[in-house]
Amino acid sequence: MTILRRAGITKNNNKGRNGLLRDAARHALGAGLVAMAALCVVAPAVLANDIVSRPVEVAQPDNDSQDNFLILQTNLHPPYQELRNGTLGGYSVSVLDCAFDHIGVGYGLAVAPRQRNREMVRNGQADGFFLARISEFMDEYAVASNPLALEKWVWVSPSRRTAEPVSANVPKPGGFETIGAILGSNEAEWLAEQGYGDLVRVPLIASLVGQVAAGRVDYALVDKHSFEIARNELGIGAEQFQVQFERYAPLVVYFSKRYVAEFPDLVNRLNTVLEFCETSPMHLEPWERDAIERVQLPMVRQLAKSPDLIRNVRGALGPGRLPADQRRLIDEEWSTMGRLGQPSTRAREILGNSLSEFLRAFQLASGEQVAEAFVFDIYGQTIGMNRLTSDYDQSDEPQYQMAQSINREHALIDDIRFDASTRTFLSQITVPVLDPENGQTLAVLTVGLDVSAALRPES
Repeated sequence: MTILRRAGITKNNNKGRNGLLRDAARHALGAGLVAMAALCVVAPAVLANDIVSRPVEVAQPDNDSQDNFLILQTNLHPPYQELRNGTLGGYSVSVLDCAFDHIGVGYGLAVAPRQRNREMVRNGQADGFFLARISEFMDEYAVASNPLALEKWVWVSPSRRTAEPVSANVPKPGGFETIGAILGSNEAEWLAEQGYGDLVRVPLIASLVGQVAAGRVDYALVDKHSFEIARNELGIGAEQFQVQFERYAPLVVYFSKRYVAEFPDLVNRLNTVLEFCETSPMHLEPWERDAIERVQLPMVRQLAKSPDLIRNVRGALGPGRLPADQRRLIDEEWSTMGRLGQPSTRAREILGNSLSEFLRAFQLASGEQVAEAFVFDIYGQTIGMNRLTSDYDQSDEPQYQMAQSINREHALIDDIRFDASTRTFLSQITVPVLDPENGQTLAVLTVGLDVSAALRPES
């Protein structure tokens, strides 16, 4: 058994958590691997080799503080959770380390199969588990955080070297194809919910990829990044497979309702800091960028040229650039109130103007593909929005270049990132709003696409 520990300090006051923590730790130890990652800025990580022979230590609350140390279950799922030189790491672990460090909460990690993790949370034997897709079934006994990651699920099938044209269709429920998935995975759960029966469930993704390559499985539904890692490790060339996009899947941490009842503010505190712990956004693949340019970009350009939009933009434009100090104060109040889910005074005024009403009507008419739409002036000051944005001042954002660009046909299409204000994964399209009389830039329009909806095959 490998045990990893970082010293931790927490700030609260409930001695009763100590007994519960010991019970949770015993269950976690039975799972096979415990990474006691109680985070603190005062002590570095202790190497596994330094403590592997020592007895397990559990964080002890002092008399003046309550111990909200929690145990989170997880499973090995590279690149999100993986062992690195005996230490549990990966993208999601790094994000959680950062987030829990920000809010001063210690936590431990226990590795076990996903099905066992889910049952432990449901039965009150663990405080939470990750990474999980958002599920109505799990919502019955646990509370989801904001997403930590966005998986791109693809159908992987053997490459067919024939003269016949290859169908781009994905397998349908009730068909005759052999469908495979990783045992207990998010993909396997989703396939079962969609009516795919008699799944071939394989414990490891490397085994599943090997069975597809050998022709024993016709189609496997997997995360694209994980598939590519497994394929490379197996030394199998990309030409051996066909890969077809199915859907995006946001992945979250689920906290047991028992734990949330005891510490009701933890999930909100964690969500507040998660946006500061993200790494680089997910890059759009060429086919995704092409699809946006062909389908959604013309829609946004048409909106930017709409006489109704231009009329409302003119009505919302202010006297010009605000003084720097006033602008900074407005932006600070806007962001601070926004993190509490409330509009500031200036934000409330903008939400009530005719331009914002027009943008709300556009978003509703666009269905679930559009999550947000906002307009800022040539100084980067927000003048209209369908819903509250995270910032008032857009002059430090990449979209601001649209206000300065001399290329009036220029459009900026951003990579995919999670937007806390809309709670969706977005790709933003930004175009200038031009004065039809002289061709000068009046303002800049940004439309945020919900990629989970906009890039689905049926879309």
